[in-house]
Amino acid sequence: EPLGYPQARPRMNALLFLAPLSLFLETGLPIGLFVPGGDTLLLALGALAAEGGLEAFPLLPLLFLGSLLGHLLGYALGRYGGKALRARFPEDLWKKGERLTLRYGPLILLLAPFVGGVRTLTPFLFGAWGFPFPRFLPLAALGSLLWTQGLFLLGYFLGQHLPLWAILLGLLLLGGIGLLLSRRPSRTG
Repeated sequence: EPLGYPQARPRMNALLFLAPLSLFLETGLPIGLFVPGGDTLLLALGALAAEGGLEAFPLLPLLFLGSLLGHLLGYALGRYGGKALRARFPEDLWKKGERLTLRYGPLILLLAPFVGGVRTLTPFLFGAWGFPFPRFLPLAALGSLLWTQGLFLLGYFLGQHLPLWAILLGLLLLGGIGLLLSRRPSRTG
């Protein structure tokens, strides 16, 4: 039995639903701006799988789907609600964003999932800017694939070489440091 307990199967089933749902909500809705945690979740799940407490399949494809569907929701929200957002920005700033998107769009879509907050805003803005959906879909899919599978597998690798408690403690410490740094007043010079 996973996790070494007879009751572990319901926990596994819950993870199969909750982990992809968490990625979907973080990448598709603005809550990801305030509660980013996908990186930590993916690393922890990978480490747990390395200890034998979790089966990687079907979790890996479900994590990918959660992320991709979140990106598609964010794109759709931007596409259909972007006019209201556009009215709040100066026209020259909006045009500059559009130019950058057209120039660096593919690279942005591949790297955005790896940056908390950015992974939430990017699909929305690409939809609002009218980035062509046939170009958006494969890039968002590849970015989601690299992010979910890459961090899960990194967590799995770490879990094979370090005890689970050490990985979880490290993630907790890194998250705490990040929280402290984000709350620090910025220096304006």
